[in-house]
Amino acid sequence: MPFELTKTHQQVTSMQTGTGASRPPLGVVGTMRYVYAKHGIKGLYFGLPIAVIQTAGKVGLRFSTFAAYKRLLCKDPGAPSQAEQFVAGCAAGATEAAIWITPSERIKVLQQAQVDATRRIHVGWMSSLSLLLREQGFPGLFRGLTATVLRNGISIGIRMALYSKIRKTLVDARGGSTPRAWDPLVGGAAVGAITTVLNNPLDVVKSRMQADQQGSGSAKRFRSTWHCTTLIAAEEGATGFFRGIPARILKVSLGQAVIFFTYEHAKAFAERIV
Repeated sequence: MPFELTKTHQQVTSMQTGTGASRPPLGVVGTMRYVYAKHGIKGLYFGLPIAVIQTAGKVGLRFSTFAAYKRLLCKDPGAPSQAEQFVAGCAAGATEAAIWITPSERIKVLQQAQVDATRRIHVGWMSSLSLLLREQGFPGLFRGLTATVLRNGISIGIRMALYSKIRKTLVDARGGSTPRAWDPLVGGAAVGAITTVLNNPLDVVKSRMQADQQGSGSAKRFRSTWHCTTLIAAEEGATGFFRGIPARILKVSLGQAVIFFTYEHAKAFAERIV
């Protein structure tokens, strides 16, 4: 969670005004120390409850829809090609983003974007949800939908297509031996790191969109995903699209290692008892 808070703070800091907004960019450790100095250890865990809710829902939704799309799109669902895995993964990622991730991510980013706020508006996830629905309606919950769908769709597609290839490479490197228990950790971490580098520009746009228009009469800075993208390019150049990438690589790699490890072993356990 501290890595998640760190990357979000680094991505949205330049769009804020007031004390602290104009300071030079900080590294991962520097940002954590800055947040800790202002809010203590709890500051590194802003948005934790909604992040747990998001993770619990998205993992089940991701793998169940991936299996459903494979049955729908693949000639042989039991042995899909890499291209078929990519397409099914893209569809699963877009589905989880549109249904579950966008609204929960909107609340989480609003909470994490308040490190420099003089008065925090978004504290608990239920109060944030109530405030957004009251002031902005359902559209307020789905700020950044396009960027989130693109980010997750492409990311999950690449992860699903590469994961099995990486696991096979690990087995082949050992001379074709039986897969080992820790292979999913390596495969998950690898696909997490690769997709983080590839989709960080979309993640920055998503974070900026979702930290915008926080409520209580605040103005909307970004009219659309494209408008946000062009403003970042004009004001910060290409480097603006790679804000927060070290913290995000650490966060996503560790997260995907745990997700794939848990999924593989839970699936194997279920197959043994059924």
